[in-house]
Amino acid sequence: MWGELTISTRCSSSEYIRGRSRAARETWTWINRPGQKKIPPLHANSKTTFCMSSSNSLKTVNITYQDGDVELQAYVAFDSQAEGPLPGVLVGHTAIGMQEEFIYEQTRKIASLGYCAFALDMFGTGEVVLDPEKRGALLDYFKQDRSNVRRRVAAAFHALCALPEVDEQRIAGVGYCFGGRVMLDLARSGLPVRGVVSLHGVLDAPELPDHPAISAKVLAIHGHIDPFTTPEKVLEFEEEMERKNVDWQLHNYGGTMHAFTRPDKTLDEHRKAGFQYDRKADLRSWRATTQFLEEVFEC
Repeated sequence: MWGELTISTRCSSSEYIRGRSRAARETWTWINRPGQKKIPPLHANSKTTFCMSSSNSLKTVNITYQDGDVELQAYVAFDSQAEGPLPGVLVGHTAIGMQEEFIYEQTRKIASLGYCAFALDMFGTGEVVLDPEKRGALLDYFKQDRSNVRRRVAAAFHALCALPEVDEQRIAGVGYCFGGRVMLDLARSGLPVRGVVSLHGVLDAPELPDHPAISAKVLAIHGHIDPFTTPEKVLEFEEEMERKNVDWQLHNYGGTMHAFTRPDKTLDEHRKAGFQYDRKADLRSWRATTQFLEEVFEC
């Protein structure tokens, strides 16, 4: 049985949820009236809402949410047997979009640590974007005006916080490649997140008129010979973090290129383009990420 859950963050006075079970052919609507912040539990009634796939108690749910008129999808994983609200972790996708097995796998791995992991959607395309021209246009939309990044990741943040499985006071973010930049911009936005991790992400700061204080802890994990983030850009990032008095870390892995966490990047053509999987860097970065999340959620 497959189904849908829709979260609308467009309404100023209320939010609505709409679910559909293809097996039961039933629909329902739940209104979040003033004073109510949470939607019905994701695992409350899968018969009339949506389907979950499971591995033991790990559940995954496909969610639709909104940024203005743009419909976005999220892939959410959590332990349905966990007691009490869980810390929430936003997961930022790479430059080809959210709907790929790499992001699904990372989301499930993070959820297996005891968190509600929410793979956000920056593109709203409903599928991975492999066409270079189309992908370039999507990335330019965010590159040319970084307020678009801030607004769209904020939509995901609020959608995650609305889930009853989630402790909205304990939110963090982990992003890969393009998603690393997204998570850094989440921290720069001033939203109340405990910490963010950027893995082989672009580190440059946005040129925006407002510069909110960064309360989140920041961990940037970088490959020293990543051609997309030069040593000069790394230095600029370090100076930004110091200037803004951020609790920050930079792990700089020697001899390591872009996309070092991706086991599919092993061909000569990948290396020539600047992409190369590195097993040691992958394992080290995962260990660093898990320790960082433990730290920020213990505060």
